[in-house]
Amino acid sequence: MKVHIKFYFIFFVLFLCQCTEDKLKVDVEAVEVDITTHRLEKELFDYSKTNIDELNRHLINKYGDLYEIFVSEMIGEGSVHDPSVGTRIERFRKDSIIQLINDAVTKEFGDFTNYTADFEKAFKHYRFYFPDSVVPNIITFYSNFNAKIFPANNVLAIGLEMYLGSENDYVKQIPLDVLPQFIKDDMNKKFLVADGMKYWLLNRFYEDNIGDDFVAKVIELGKIMYLLDAMLPDVSDDIKINYSPEELKWVQEHEENIWKILVDEEVLYTKNPVVINQYIVDGPFTKGLPDESPSKVGVWVGWQIVRDYVNESNIDVKTLLKEKNNLKILRAYKHGKR
Repeated sequence: MKVHIKFYFIFFVLFLCQCTEDKLKVDVEAVEVDITTHRLEKELFDYSKTNIDELNRHLINKYGDLYEIFVSEMIGEGSVHDPSVGTRIERFRKDSIIQLINDAVTKEFGDFTNYTADFEKAFKHYRFYFPDSVVPNIITFYSNFNAKIFPANNVLAIGLEMYLGSENDYVKQIPLDVLPQFIKDDMNKKFLVADGMKYWLLNRFYEDNIGDDFVAKVIELGKIMYLLDAMLPDVSDDIKINYSPEELKWVQEHEENIWKILVDEEVLYTKNPVVINQYIVDGPFTKGLPDESPSKVGVWVGWQIVRDYVNESNIDVKTLLKEKNNLKILRAYKHGKR
């Protein structure tokens, strides 16, 4: 009898583990999503007519605020409504270096079909959980190395040159004081779809006013990362958090020690924004931890806190978002002892 009890107990535990693993593997086949991709950079650089003012008016009408921000802030050519802006845009378009970079973008991303398909699959999951939500159209553009992802209203804009990769000849030539190496290392096209979904979720669900201490911040960011789990259930953790496989391995192996440092250094309930930011922003490593650590380890910790809470309480995505009791969520955290 004892043998049978032991067998069923093991089977039950394995069953629970399997349910946890498959919790976000939902069937989205019947979910309808229609994403249109617009190519602002192609319309800007491939324009062959002589009337540049006509092109300017067309881009204003089609891309609105995004185009205005591109011209005024990203390439610094003033207002799109300035009567003389056409001349400045034409000078920018014909700049030899800009043309070479655009050629590299065209070579790498001339066919965006696979990315659009991946976004459609991700937004099918988004619609599964939030059926009444807006699904954006995708706009690709050249940001002049200013923006990877730009979510706004019903649009998700992607600065394609920011995904040319750190080994691209033009990226390598950009001085490190302009574009630090840790940013260059993140310019990998394998992150493109995950980045797009992450910034869309941050734009829609991140509540910065939930709390002003470390725990509140990282749990709120952990919720966003768990939402990303739900939107990209087949994507690996390193891609979702922009780590290399080695960096992911480091945080997994050192999670218990990371938590001990956060406790010993009295970080958990600090409200000092400088201290909080050193654990959640991008950088060459996480300040306060060993130099071999990856950046934003606080986001990783918040993600694991939320995952442990969801697994223990067996709740769905919407219930997670409604839970505002951070202490309740934190109590479920296993500090890496799984």
